[in-house]
Amino acid sequence: MRKSFRLEFIILFIFLIFGVYLSFNSGYGSDEDTLALIGAYESMMGGEKLMASRFTPYPVAEIGIGFLSYQLGSWASNLSTFIFSILSYLFFFKAVENKTNLQSIAIFIILCLSNPTLFYDNLEPIDYSWALLPFSIGIFFLKKNRFELAIIFFGISIGARINFVLFVFIAIILFSYNPILKIKNKLILFSASFFIGGLFYLPIWFSNGLSLSWLTAVTPNDQGYFGLLARFFYKTILSLTVIGIIFIIINFFRKKNFIIFDNLIFILGIIISNLILFFFIPAEISYLQPFIVALYYLLYKNFSKKIISILVILNLFSWISEVDFLKINYKSQDKCNNIQAVSAEINLDIKEGRYFQFRNSRNKISCWIKDDSERSKKILSGKALK
Repeated sequence: MRKSFRLEFIILFIFLIFGVYLSFNSGYGSDEDTLALIGAYESMMGGEKLMASRFTPYPVAEIGIGFLSYQLGSWASNLSTFIFSILSYLFFFKAVENKTNLQSIAIFIILCLSNPTLFYDNLEPIDYSWALLPFSIGIFFLKKNRFELAIIFFGISIGARINFVLFVFIAIILFSYNPILKIKNKLILFSASFFIGGLFYLPIWFSNGLSLSWLTAVTPNDQGYFGLLARFFYKTILSLTVIGIIFIIINFFRKKNFIIFDNLIFILGIIISNLILFFFIPAEISYLQPFIVALYYLLYKNFSKKIISILVILNLFSWISEVDFLKINYKSQDKCNNIQAVSAEINLDIKEGRYFQFRNSRNKISCWIKDDSERSKKILSGKALK
């Protein structure tokens, strides 16, 4: 085993151990959607009227996260979400990269895990990696020409997060097939995937009287296009960290020749489609997880190992101290109220890093506990809810 590979293996092992440790010690997290996911599962289990975890339900994640939380506790849903994220990067890389070995896989996974959004947002019971994993497996089976399996996993991905129907379409249409697939066959693949994914939404569709009123999303349209644009740019920059995106841009401009590879069009399709979607729904930064993973693969193909290593170090710096360039004034300073920005001004500052932000937000789940019942006590302590 070469010395450089031993180092990469040790770094990856440290990431994994740290993630597992946090999974067991982070409770039910800081996202109010976690309780909604669990509540949706409990409504299915109780035979009551179906409850959607958001305006639009995410059935696969509701069942998976709900079951693990109800039967085992927060550690199980946290750990599963974390493992799913790692497997997502693994299958995505093996799907788009023609020449893989343990070292190249380790480098790519380390790059992804060093990103604070990809690491910390997948350490609590939320559904992003629950959609990204089956999507990545679906791409992997496209590469292997196992189209029946690809359809099944693409359908599961859509069932986990309905916005992934866009990424499934991009993948099926733009993926580099060998042998080349006719457009008619691609449309058949997408139609079958869409059908399988749509089956997960039949119960909520029926419970709404065959209306599509449940198919919606919250967008800050009241702030106009300028507000959307400001949110879009600010959160996109934060998804890569301020220092990280500056480093990426500088090295892109310094590079004279870009490497053209088989799935370049597919990678660009994921990046552009995710950015367009996020422009209209600039909500949580984790909406950009497919964009980050695809961009990192583009960087992996075009940048040297030295530059990738520097980017990993810069990402890790944001775990401790994070550079910010905006001072945002919120309507309320109460952490339990909905975050609503009212104004912002340019103000370069260094604030606590993502690790400390993560640790300090572990008790935020108490914001949505309204009583002193036994179930509420279990939620606060991260225990199984059965």
